[in-house]
Amino acid sequence: MPPPPSTKPRPPAKRLVTAGQGLSTSLVNAAALQDHLVRSLNLSMPARVKLGKTKAALPPSQPSSRSTPPQVQTPDLTTGYRNVWVCDSCTLENAEESGSRCSACGSFKPNNRRSKLSLAQKKGLVQAPPPKLSQNQWEDCEAKAEERGDTMHPCSICRESFGVQPKVILSCSHMFHHNCLASFERFLRTNQRVCPLCRKQNYQKRHTNQGERGYRIQCAVKIQTFVRGYFARRRFPALLRQYFKSGNGSPRRRQEFYASKISNISDRIVDAIEAREDSIDALLATFDKSLTLSRHVFNNEQCDDDGGHVMTSDKWNAMLEKAALRDEKECPICINAIDSSTAKLVALLSCSHVLHADCLHAFEAFNIYEVHLCPVCRSNYESRAVNSDMTFAA
Repeated sequence: MPPPPSTKPRPPAKRLVTAGQGLSTSLVNAAALQDHLVRSLNLSMPARVKLGKTKAALPPSQPSSRSTPPQVQTPDLTTGYRNVWVCDSCTLENAEESGSRCSACGSFKPNNRRSKLSLAQKKGLVQAPPPKLSQNQWEDCEAKAEERGDTMHPCSICRESFGVQPKVILSCSHMFHHNCLASFERFLRTNQRVCPLCRKQNYQKRHTNQGERGYRIQCAVKIQTFVRGYFARRRFPALLRQYFKSGNGSPRRRQEFYASKISNISDRIVDAIEAREDSIDALLATFDKSLTLSRHVFNNEQCDDDGGHVMTSDKWNAMLEKAALRDEKECPICINAIDSSTAKLVALLSCSHVLHADCLHAFEAFNIYEVHLCPVCRSNYESRAVNSDMTFAA
């Protein structure tokens, strides 16, 4: 009889839980990646849509059975730790209730808190942020920045020199002004902080004084350069004169030097003469002015003694003849015609000018000075009424 065929043992049947385990893991990984992308890109989740009857479909008398109860805010439980934050500029501890600025220096509140890991980072699907750097690692970062010469170059954000202003160094060894980096972080559109230069995410920053000593030395050298240059320029003419006086140098250079010296001396003499002439002219002008004032005073006193200020009838007749010869046709104040056909009174001044009597009275009423002056020649006057036909009024 032929031997019976060999039968292989049947593999055990896979259980339902084992069969669906790989599918559930893939779904969890996909959800974790989506959640990480949503958080990193600062996207908002869509609103949930509730299926079933809405409030509009229910009768008005029947209240909605799915109405959510009012949320009761539970007070935060206090912990044993102090709720403070430390300023990066002055290292002052500020309470959380004090606001987003330091109470001592006014700097903004640092955003140094490490964000919670997402599910994708916990499962190893996305690289988690590195741990905090040690002191040796920070020293290595400062050494890299010093070797690269970051302190000699301006800040990459504001393009100004670092100087002695507060600055921070990142874990990627790049250096910025503290205020510039704080402003950059404040206006960043994503939750994850990135370096402005290398775009490294989740960087760490630290206050540093690197480069301040070199900047102070550079400032001192520049000040010394200016001071030494000033003293050298002050001493150079004396040294040059001593050099040419001893017979050194080429004859042409010596001739040019002495020619420039003679020209400077001549300019100084001319300036002194002009200044003296100006002073003499000013003195003579002062004498002339005082002499004129003295003559004016003596002339006024003589007129008072002689009674020259009194207008007699002969003087009025002379002024009237002078005004008639000038034949003025309009009033200097109102610029209207002096018409002989009207019975409007005209005023004759002691300076032989003719005006309307009403215009003269209005001019004197609005005059702010104690002494009335003629509107035309600006001299003291006495007025007398005259008819339009240039005859004295009765």
